[in-house]
Amino acid sequence: MSKNQRVIIYIFASFTLFFGFLLDENSSGGAKIDHDFLIIFIKNFSTDFNYGLDIFAKNAASLIHSPVFYILIGFLIKFSQSIFFIKILYILSSCLIPYIFYLIIKKKFKTNTDYIFIFSLIIFLSPYFRSSAIWLLGDNLALLLFSLSILFFIKISEDKKKVSNYYLCLIFLILCTYIRYYYCIFSLYFLFIFYRNLKHRIFFEIFLLGVFLSLPAIFYFYHVSINYDFLKKFSNYSQINYYSNFLVILSIILFYLLPFSFSKKSDFLSYCIKNCKTIFIVFLLFFVIYFIDKFYFYNLIDFSPRGGGVFMKLSKVFNLETSFFLTITSLISLVYIDYLFKEKRLENYVLLIVLVASFPIYTIYQKYFDPLFYLFFFGLVKSTYLKNMLLNKTISLYLIYGYFLSFLLFSIFYYSYGV
Repeated sequence: MSKNQRVIIYIFASFTLFFGFLLDENSSGGAKIDHDFLIIFIKNFSTDFNYGLDIFAKNAASLIHSPVFYILIGFLIKFSQSIFFIKILYILSSCLIPYIFYLIIKKKFKTNTDYIFIFSLIIFLSPYFRSSAIWLLGDNLALLLFSLSILFFIKISEDKKKVSNYYLCLIFLILCTYIRYYYCIFSLYFLFIFYRNLKHRIFFEIFLLGVFLSLPAIFYFYHVSINYDFLKKFSNYSQINYYSNFLVILSIILFYLLPFSFSKKSDFLSYCIKNCKTIFIVFLLFFVIYFIDKFYFYNLIDFSPRGGGVFMKLSKVFNLETSFFLTITSLISLVYIDYLFKEKRLENYVLLIVLVASFPIYTIYQKYFDPLFYLFFFGLVKSTYLKNMLLNKTISLYLIYGYFLSFLLFSIFYYSYGV
């Protein structure tokens, strides 16, 4: 495939976002509602910053979000006087995410095949990526900054002595957390890697820069905690139950891993046989917790009535017991994740723990992990299976695209017609 052909394909994929914009595509369901709710705060910031911040902080539903994205958009509207222009600009910016994802896998796996180029465009089929781009939501800006952070993190593995990559990795991650708080936990993982690679003096300088860049956020949290009771309002939304969140997140991950599980089935079976004792112990542990919850301590497993992802919705559609069904899907997911993690278990499981710890909230939505899933598994996780899949083209792109295109079309149909 020539360079011009790749450009044409990329432009066509980007054009689908503009087409969705013209049709008011709402493939994630809640994007239009979020837009209509948050656009008021954007307009407030565009007219009077202090008034806008006061109104933003008084509303519990908005206060749990970072105001930075809405301040930025309000600032742009103030000078452009056109929300339409801002939306077009945001769609164009969102189109950079698949390209950066392409750069990530190209650099990580040291290959530049047509296969990985087409594979990287799978992000354009994400209902949540599309909805964020079309309805001017902050998720894509956070993902854009996070993907840049990962790109420079991968460059660190190529040249551990090039200090500028460490700085850029941390700077983009901090900017990302100003848009979406939950990415901040990844800084612990990155800083640990920095500490292992760098001399203490250089690490300390980078750490101090991170603290300095975080000062506005610290002052903001202090301000809203003192004047707007932020901690109490946030606690009403958090109600942390990490075990339940763990089940939900694992089940969501399974949904995205399914199309990648059709390669090397015999190898996976051999892995299961070899590790059958460990798998049995994990199964037993999960079901002991399930039965304790069911018969002794109610609400040990507690799911929000909203969100939860595809498998939780399926349990409700078919009147299945949600706790039991998500326990099953989460176990299957964990076994397959361990199969992917097996060469670098410790490092990969630390990343998984970081991912789960990033969402200390009661309601887990699938949108939090799509398209974060691709950046996480193909950008950060070290897996021979995923590497060979991309290098040896062991999974059909028709299968992958068919699976996620079906999900996108179903989402559009479901939220458009309420079926």
